[in-house]
Amino acid sequence: MKVYISNYLSKSISIIDYDTLTLEREIKLDENIYPHHFCIDKEKNKMYLPSSSNGILYVLDMTNEKIIDSSSIGGSLTQVALYGEEVFIANEDSNSIYFMNKNTLDPIGMVSVDDMPHGFCFDLTRKKLYVPCMDSITSIDIINKVIEKKMSIDFKAWHVQLDKYKSEIYVSTLDGKVVVIDEESLQTKQVYDEFLLPVQISFNYKDRKVYIADLGYKNIKILDYNQVKYIGNIAIDGIPQGLEISKDEKRLFVSDTQRNSVKVYDTATNGLIKEIKVGKEPTTIICM
Repeated sequence: MKVYISNYLSKSISIIDYDTLTLEREIKLDENIYPHHFCIDKEKNKMYLPSSSNGILYVLDMTNEKIIDSSSIGGSLTQVALYGEEVFIANEDSNSIYFMNKNTLDPIGMVSVDDMPHGFCFDLTRKKLYVPCMDSITSIDIINKVIEKKMSIDFKAWHVQLDKYKSEIYVSTLDGKVVVIDEESLQTKQVYDEFLLPVQISFNYKDRKVYIADLGYKNIKILDYNQVKYIGNIAIDGIPQGLEISKDEKRLFVSDTQRNSVKVYDTATNGLIKEIKVGKEPTTIICM
């Protein structure tokens, strides 16, 4: 297993060996590619990189470490994900979600949403895409590419994560909250106020915990998954942003944009296992 990290300011991708927790290599990208987010087609060994600086989606051949294709979309591209033979991209400037053929990068279509769709999350079972905006949550049918439902909200939604067992959506907000929303009705079920600037969210189903990176308080907040209450935190000597839990749920990976490192924690004890230096301003982490 490998751990992949996008380094925004050094314009690179770091690759860590999961077993040894050592930096295997760093892929240098083109000078104009600022990778905040990415996704991986493991079967074809390709990485899809939206660059927020120039509105271009790049395709990286991970074997040859070369850009092999690109498509100019325009605007501020933030998040990207694959579904079947399609690639989905969020565009904060045009307030839309784009759909493209992942092999040819030919456009398939787009769906307009409300202001600043920074991220999104899939429910592949229901074939839905949930998009948080500044004043709404939108549910998109990913087969027919249409809005199925939209709910107005009174908080500034930012990042989202689907709880695959409870059919709930956890939303981190720019106004210091984590909001739990019912997936079917899109109605608010619970609001947590113990945050300053929550970012990414990750579930540890094995130990019944929910982790939220709080960039403002410089820690990882921990919620009890069953009782849905705040139970503690992991202090980060730096600024946490990206979160990823390993497939066996034994390790939690945290990107630290202040110390330019990835910190690895034992999920059973919350203890630091190792700090690994990567590129400048690491953001997204993916374990595969």
